[in-house]
Amino acid sequence: MIYDFNEQFPRIMSEKWVYDSVVNGHKVMPMGVADMDLVSPIEVREALMNVCLRREFGYPAYHADFKSVIADWFEKHYDWRPDESLITETPGMLLTMGTFIRDLTEPDEKTVLMTPVYHSFARAIRDNHREIVECDLIKDEDNHYTIDFDKLKETCAQPKNKFLILCNPHNPVGRCWTEEEVKKIIEIAQETNTILISDEIHGDFTFDGRVYTPVLKVAKDLKNIIVFSSGGKLFNIGGIFSAFIMTGDPALKAQIDICIKELHFQPTAFAHEAAYAGFKYGYDYREQVVAHVRKMQRKFVDGLNNMPYPVRANLPEATYLVWVDFNGTGWSPDRIFDFQVKDAALGFNRGDAFGKAGAGFARVNCAVCEAKIDEALRRLENAFKQYF
Repeated sequence: MIYDFNEQFPRIMSEKWVYDSVVNGHKVMPMGVADMDLVSPIEVREALMNVCLRREFGYPAYHADFKSVIADWFEKHYDWRPDESLITETPGMLLTMGTFIRDLTEPDEKTVLMTPVYHSFARAIRDNHREIVECDLIKDEDNHYTIDFDKLKETCAQPKNKFLILCNPHNPVGRCWTEEEVKKIIEIAQETNTILISDEIHGDFTFDGRVYTPVLKVAKDLKNIIVFSSGGKLFNIGGIFSAFIMTGDPALKAQIDICIKELHFQPTAFAHEAAYAGFKYGYDYREQVVAHVRKMQRKFVDGLNNMPYPVRANLPEATYLVWVDFNGTGWSPDRIFDFQVKDAALGFNRGDAFGKAGAGFARVNCAVCEAKIDEALRRLENAFKQYF
């Protein structure tokens, strides 16, 4: 099937369009929340409709080959087939991750985040009454981010820092970590006896010949490593809260099993069927949606960088996001946010929500139709004209 991702359709009951389209009393075009304004795969939609056609919603049975379907996906795209015994279907990622960290830590133990990084990590940790430690990435003059490995090792070596979360690929700065970088992170975590959580939900959105490196693919020792992933981003099924984890550490696997028991979790028919259909049949959709997103990112970044105003952005190596630098304005983070909301009527995510190191930036979701990219650029240019 050929998808028309420039089709505009109403997202009637979308968090983004119902709750985030008004900010501080100002109506905005929301381009922050990381779900796509694009249709999900037809196979996923049909699978969900078929659940409804069963005419009852009792306790479901599950596809016996679910784990095999996940393994097939990794083998096709990443030249690595995970052992199916490593895979466990779970509730939504943040629910499982927050519970897992809480159960394996004491109240005074902490989780290290390489900031700026996905803001809901911090929220999930704090909501489970645990603390975070920010270990800033290194940003060069071209806004290219790398890892300060010396600082990371020093931070992880602190006795109370029990977990390290890796965003692989990285949200929001758009890095597709190299195999060498991933191996070094694993080495540091294992040398410091820190449990490494790798969030790999954005793994399918990589560009220009880059391929993300699954942590478990390159780890020589699987001890103290757990991977969280989902079809939520790629298939636009975030609202169904389907996810899976992979770990080859028996102790961590046992703890995940305890978490699932504590949550009294079993997959809903909708979550299970959506994920199964996406990973079993979504190969062609993946190619089309990744190509569309890259086209939108190029148009948005080129449009920003061609403006005669103090704003700039780089094409990300991965994710469907763009990390936009407004620091050239000389404005404070609050002033930048007000400019976006009040003057441009745009709902971007403010950069300092991702950690102090994100101050002056904004995260923009480019998984939209071309008309929205055009409209966002038009609004920004008209707003900048008032001041520069």
